[in-house]
Amino acid sequence: MPSPITPPNRHLTLPCNPTSPSNASFFYRITVGNNISDDTLKACADLFSSNYGIQGDKASKISTFTKAGQQLIYILAQCLSHPENTVLVTCHLQVDPLESERPKLCGHAFASMWDYGENKIGWVTQLVVDEAVRQRYVATQLLQTLKVHAPFSRINIIGLVSSHPAACNALAKYAAADLKDVDLDFIRVHAKGILQSSPISYLNDAQLKGVLFEDNCDNGSILSVFTKFYVDHTEPLKVLAHYKNKGQWCLGELADGHEFLAIFPITPVSPISPIRLRNSK
Repeated sequence: MPSPITPPNRHLTLPCNPTSPSNASFFYRITVGNNISDDTLKACADLFSSNYGIQGDKASKISTFTKAGQQLIYILAQCLSHPENTVLVTCHLQVDPLESERPKLCGHAFASMWDYGENKIGWVTQLVVDEAVRQRYVATQLLQTLKVHAPFSRINIIGLVSSHPAACNALAKYAAADLKDVDLDFIRVHAKGILQSSPISYLNDAQLKGVLFEDNCDNGSILSVFTKFYVDHTEPLKVLAHYKNKGQWCLGELADGHEFLAIFPITPVSPISPIRLRNSK
């Protein structure tokens, strides 16, 4: 049984959200899995499909599973496969509070929790931000908001698989870490056990890839998993080039049907108490 992980002692100051000259504002909400409505789930599905769910060229050649719509249904089902241990963070954009137009869903994050030996895992199963509001720290804040959820505040390992480097970067900020200095030895030791202990089937079945796990890897991958999710990598590869040019990347290249794997040990945070908030006023 894996012993408790000792988290690193490090601190990172997060950037402040840029001030908008308009009345527009973002607001974030946490919903536990059992309370996620059908309307909310449909809105999340629409956001995913219009911003992330574009099938790559190989998708339709693999199996009927990868036909349009089927992959999306499968992924959402996985996100809510254990609702009692799942939370959803949503971000809505209110353009003008004086207008009657309803706030628009512009980002969401599904996350699940499970035990790994004596450790508590927190796993981001889906992170999506509307293309129109990217580079405004929405992904970062979606994950930071998870810390408000009392059960999630007890986790001491956080992870995700994603084809988008910005998602990995947001997770690194959650862990007060840096993508150019990931603890690869920690991931080499614990990745297999963490994925196999997961209640989420596509993580159980994911194949660890890259030079960290394979002796004869020659495609430039360092740390990834083969999830068979064939989405279009055009936009993620542009972002990847940006991180690499700035010297802020150590996870290697991204192959078709693969996603980057990011796992960090973290220090559990103290849950926010409503009483404490009232007393601080």
